[in-house]
Amino acid sequence: MSVQNVIDVLHQTDDMYRKIIELGKEKQQAIMDNDIALLTKLMNQEARLLKQTVELDELREQAALQFLQEKGIRSQLKLTITEMTRLVFDVTEKQQLLAAQAQLSDTLRELKRLNGINKELVEQSLTFIDYSLNLFVSEPEDEMMYRDPSKQHAAQKPRSFFDTRA
Repeated sequence: MSVQNVIDVLHQTDDMYRKIIELGKEKQQAIMDNDIALLTKLMNQEARLLKQTVELDELREQAALQFLQEKGIRSQLKLTITEMTRLVFDVTEKQQLLAAQAQLSDTLRELKRLNGINKELVEQSLTFIDYSLNLFVSEPEDEMMYRDPSKQHAAQKPRSFFDTRA
């Protein structure tokens, strides 16, 4: 029965990560729409879900330890699912465990892909913001007018790109 507990926790964890993926898709749209308020709200929701996944991971570890104890193994080892399948002799339970593992792995791959895309979008946004700020506050690289180097004023205030005359 404890194998079923592990399988149930794996399914719950998969469901939790699927919710995080949905939030990630909403975050992606919020980033593209430049909706900071929505992005902040989604990140707070994501933080709550991640906290719940940590709790589910602890439940999985407890269920795995209970499984080991039922098998007569008095160890505090943290077995992987693949290692656990070697201790499951019921074919149906083994298939369910492997299927839950595969499903969770697929979900995590999708989440990793989505996080990579969102990371790139945020980096592009930050690069654009940096470029825009530099346009307003930095000096132009080349002086627009020729000045005799011997007659330049030392106290001349540098102008930003948008603070010049056409």
